[in-house]
Amino acid sequence: MLACMPADTVPTSPRHGAWEVAVPAEGRALPGVTMVGFRDRSGGTFEERVLPGPAIAIVIDCAPGSLEPCGSGAVEGGIVAGISPAAARLAGRAVDCLELQVDVLAAAGLLGVPPAELNGAPLDLAELWGREAGRLRARLIEAPSWEDRFALVREALGRRSRSSFRIDPEVADAWRHITAGHGRVPIGDLPGRYGWSRTRFWNRFKSQIGVTPKRAAMIVRFDRALRRLGTTASVAEVAAEIGYADQSHLHREVLKFTGRTPGAIAADPLWTVDSTAWTLARAA
Repeated sequence: MLACMPADTVPTSPRHGAWEVAVPAEGRALPGVTMVGFRDRSGGTFEERVLPGPAIAIVIDCAPGSLEPCGSGAVEGGIVAGISPAAARLAGRAVDCLELQVDVLAAAGLLGVPPAELNGAPLDLAELWGREAGRLRARLIEAPSWEDRFALVREALGRRSRSSFRIDPEVADAWRHITAGHGRVPIGDLPGRYGWSRTRFWNRFKSQIGVTPKRAAMIVRFDRALRRLGTTASVAEVAAEIGYADQSHLHREVLKFTGRTPGAIAADPLWTVDSTAWTLARAA
């Protein structure tokens, strides 16, 4: 069983060894930001796609060289991916990293750019934060504990100046409506909710969030299915619970986003570690 603090280990397969997972102590979460620490005690390797999800993802390598984008140079600050990133892969060995999930509505202020500008190839955090990103990463590498690392990130985010970019209240409300409904909302009804035409709503939402409302709902639903695939639920149970038309529908969507079948993901112990970690983090 995983514990919030101190971190405990999660047994996986002989190939992946045991992962240590840590989340901030109860009551120390930062609004709009969820954090998890991952450390692979086995020294194993992995390579995975950067996946879409309903939050801006930041991964900071806390052991130089343990994590890097495939085909790119060394990470200077941290890897930043939007909610619908371009196709990319991450590779790692003896991973020791801190991962942040930043709420889309908070991302502009914390990162300094609108969410829509983050949907290309994953960026280095140094491209957004400059030297501050490198200084933060250096301090995280030297930090003696997970709780020290979490505190450093909270401190760094607390210093960020707010961006002048603002998401329309109607767009923000629509995003909350889609996420609260786990992607199972009648998208066609949303423009009328704000007295907007479909074209105006579609254009404003896409220009500010970075995807259309329909794709946003698809990403939210996919992310929830992905988390459930890392549990004891069967693929058929996940499809029915999340709202896919049938198991084949889930199969096609997961394959499109991940390049793997739902069954392959459910059988991968790394996905179990990931699913458990984020469940703990969101409960903290």
